[in-house]
Amino acid sequence: MKKAKRFGTVLALGFIVALATILFINHSDHSFVQAQSNQDCLECHGDPEFTGENEQGKEVSLYVSVDSLKNSVHAGLSCTDCHSDVKESPHEERPKKVSCAQCHDDIYQDYARGAHGKAFLKGDKDAPSCANCHGSHNIHPSDNPYSPTSKLNQPKTCGKCHGDPAFNKRHHIPVSDPTQAYMHGIHNRMLQEGKKNAATCSDCHGAHKILLASKTGSKINSKNIPKTCGKCHNKEYKEFISSIHGEALLKGVDDAPNCTDCHGEHSVQAVSSKKSPVNSRNVAQQTCARCHANETLNSKFGMPNDRVLTYENSYHGLAIKGGSKIAANCTSCHGVHNIYPSWDPRSTVNKNNLNRTCGQCHPGAKERFTSIPVHQPRSAALAKAADIITKIYIILIISVIGSMFLHNFLIWLQAVIRKYKKVTGEPSITRFDKNMIIQHLLLFLSFTTLVITGFALKFPDAFWVKFLHSIGLHEALRAVIHRSAGTILILTSFYHLFWIFFSRRGRLELRYMIPVLKDVTDAAYSVEYYLGLRKMKPEYDKYDYTEKAEYWALIWGTAVMGTSGLILWFPVFSANLFGGWIVPIALLFHYFEAILATLAILVWHFFFVIFHPSEYPMSLVSITGKMPCEECKKHHGYWYRKLMYKEPEEVRALFDEKGECEELEEYDEES
Repeated sequence: MKKAKRFGTVLALGFIVALATILFINHSDHSFVQAQSNQDCLECHGDPEFTGENEQGKEVSLYVSVDSLKNSVHAGLSCTDCHSDVKESPHEERPKKVSCAQCHDDIYQDYARGAHGKAFLKGDKDAPSCANCHGSHNIHPSDNPYSPTSKLNQPKTCGKCHGDPAFNKRHHIPVSDPTQAYMHGIHNRMLQEGKKNAATCSDCHGAHKILLASKTGSKINSKNIPKTCGKCHNKEYKEFISSIHGEALLKGVDDAPNCTDCHGEHSVQAVSSKKSPVNSRNVAQQTCARCHANETLNSKFGMPNDRVLTYENSYHGLAIKGGSKIAANCTSCHGVHNIYPSWDPRSTVNKNNLNRTCGQCHPGAKERFTSIPVHQPRSAALAKAADIITKIYIILIISVIGSMFLHNFLIWLQAVIRKYKKVTGEPSITRFDKNMIIQHLLLFLSFTTLVITGFALKFPDAFWVKFLHSIGLHEALRAVIHRSAGTILILTSFYHLFWIFFSRRGRLELRYMIPVLKDVTDAAYSVEYYLGLRKMKPEYDKYDYTEKAEYWALIWGTAVMGTSGLILWFPVFSANLFGGWIVPIALLFHYFEAILATLAILVWHFFFVIFHPSEYPMSLVSITGKMPCEECKKHHGYWYRKLMYKEPEEVRALFDEKGECEELEEYDEES
């Protein structure tokens, strides 16, 4: 027994001596001192100029602020509690990355099961670690406004990665910039106003266990979104989840809408906002129509295809398009979240509930009023009556308006014939020879064909295009006709260039068409005359300023349309020669030049040759080539004087072949 006591005493003394030796060694040689306090670490890391190299060999600051440690949620812990692999001060080797799991194991397990953690453990350099979101030394609890994970700061924190479209594209995230979208939404505005309960990133996506939307356990999985939104919008959630949409969603119908399908995802707007897809002015066309105007979905679920169209053509739909704020939209009748099929007694459009539903806008509405069809006839008899009335009126419209048109056309045609006889029976001057008439005819036919067949491609839903389709002008045939007309226009243009440069008449016409200073003064004097500021209208040359402007605009337009048209006709060759940019640029030029040219013809050319009062019923110069001498004196007096007194006899003979026009009785050579 005594030996055992002596052995214990010796063992205790040995332990004390060993401990004293270790302490003495540590005290005598500082290079082997274990870091016992934060102060030891701050001897180096407390220096703002203290730097080191990271794993990529780049110089980085190793400074740690004393205040950041004091204000951190980890205040009171020593540096080595986290950097547990640091055994010496100073240490030569770079410490290992801190693992928060040594204290926060449950949270770390959630993180490791989430998309961020999985990516991080796979070595993805873009994947966030704990420090990327929470900070390193200056960690604050999430309810601290200075914390990067506070509700107000989360968008900025998450936006460091998800605010970069290149990052989202690199990681196959379908939303380009969800952070920016969220910043413009109602949730962020509420946060900025101090409403702490407003949703932020972690409320919808989760905090640590963030799963991809495709995962069934994800908070933003399509089937889980109603429950996620229901954390704040419980009343709406209960109404929705029992509705036809909610029930379908719970049954696994992928096409069933959830909250974000109607309200949007990140940029959720208040219902009162004009930008909101569920605003009263937008809900029918932008939201409900996405599904209920989709023929594939309607066929799949046995729903009528015309629900949206018949609403849009009703008073309600037309009034909404016109800006009405009180006209009924889809939700006014069917409900917002509590939408049920019409046979369900809970449905607001159930026949037993229609009096109350319609009565919201139409007080006193009874069964006879509510029997008025909204979308389509509800009975076979009413449908048959509607069909008969429609056919009767189509026949009436065609026959009555057609007869009116034919009657007025005969009047117009008789006026044309009378004018033709007058023009051909009076002394006249030749403005257009046969060559010019043919060129004009080819231009008219090719241009008109190009306009019709070109806009038929751009506006396939227009009524006149549908008529063309009904008579067989399908896309393949349209394309052939359009390109053929384009070819004729280009060939006519080249012939015109050859004619004006290599024929005597062409060179003479070009000389008359060259703009001169007189055209500018004629334009100014004409405007003054039409405004009543000038008593006399100026005398024009053979081609006045309006005709010259139109001619040179035609030259420009034909060059643009021809060049861009050829590029679009041969896109592969054009792209290989110039680059891919040439095709979309050519398309823009072709489209807008077509609009410009068409409007110019309708507004400018047709006015002067058809609708001008002095040309009634229309100018026949492009048909006969002739202009009566008296009319020429009236409209082109300056040219008439030149032709009679200044131009050589051979030039005059080109226009006044038979010498029919009389010379002016009075002529002042200086005028």
